[in-house]
Amino acid sequence: MKESEIIELATQCGYECERAIALKLEASGREYWRLIYNSNHLVLCFLDKSNGNHLEFCNLAEMLSSYNVNVPKVLLHNPELGITIQEDLGDDDLLEILNESNKTELTHKSLELLIQIQEIPNLDVQNLSADELLDQISLFSEVFCKEFLEIEADKSILELSAATIKNLSDHPKLNCHFDFERRNLIASKANVISVIDFQDLCIGPIGIDLAGILLDHYLIFDESFVKDSLAFYKTKSAVDLNADELFECFRWGGIQRNMRILGTLSRLYMNNKRSFRLNDLPMILDNLINILPNNWSCKNYMLDTIKPRLTEKLASL
Repeated sequence: MKESEIIELATQCGYECERAIALKLEASGREYWRLIYNSNHLVLCFLDKSNGNHLEFCNLAEMLSSYNVNVPKVLLHNPELGITIQEDLGDDDLLEILNESNKTELTHKSLELLIQIQEIPNLDVQNLSADELLDQISLFSEVFCKEFLEIEADKSILELSAATIKNLSDHPKLNCHFDFERRNLIASKANVISVIDFQDLCIGPIGIDLAGILLDHYLIFDESFVKDSLAFYKTKSAVDLNADELFECFRWGGIQRNMRILGTLSRLYMNNKRSFRLNDLPMILDNLINILPNNWSCKNYMLDTIKPRLTEKLASL
């Protein structure tokens, strides 16, 4: 949308502002804008009604806050206009501010926040079924490979998909943010972490959110750091898993997550001409390859066929 259109939407809801500054566009189609008026800042989120609504986000914001999870306060929800107006938590998401000097501290605080979310009792949210997990992982072969790269996923990819679902079905199921990554975690000046974009919260395998924060789309997989972080998580969580079991939960959650996201971002480009995440694809693929068990034949297929084809495809765009 244009700035003038956002200002008009805000005005209709009683929030007259001087400026509206675009913050980010999400794969879901949500647009985030900062409203500026009299030196005050708020955030407006717009989602076209044909693509969904904000009702689940608003309900979850209230519920999470009641359990002392740091989330933005929703000041207004107008379903007819497709907007919410929220508290502005600032620009210091962990994607921007995490570095080598604060990496461990901020990751530990993020894991503590994740545990808070995981341990909320009796949440009335969707349970991710094995069929839904398989539909999501199938985006890798059907969209990323076949439609975007124009190659057929071989038998080893289908075997990997089946093994991933089998492993995830055996893992603990907990409250799952479903996109618990650095861009959705915002730090205050005192390094208190708040979480945003939690509208897809569900019950799902423990490894999906662990992979969200530890298998970063912008940093190469660091096995030592991941294992140290999981050891910290184990000291704080009530989950009864040993170190090897916890790493396997992370591994298979990360495989499912990265295969799903490669398909999702490819589809976003092909269907909506949104190229803003295409540059993320090589690192997401590299990290997927890096966490695969070494003896899986699909690892060679990804290295020898899929990765070169992705490089070729991106160079042609």
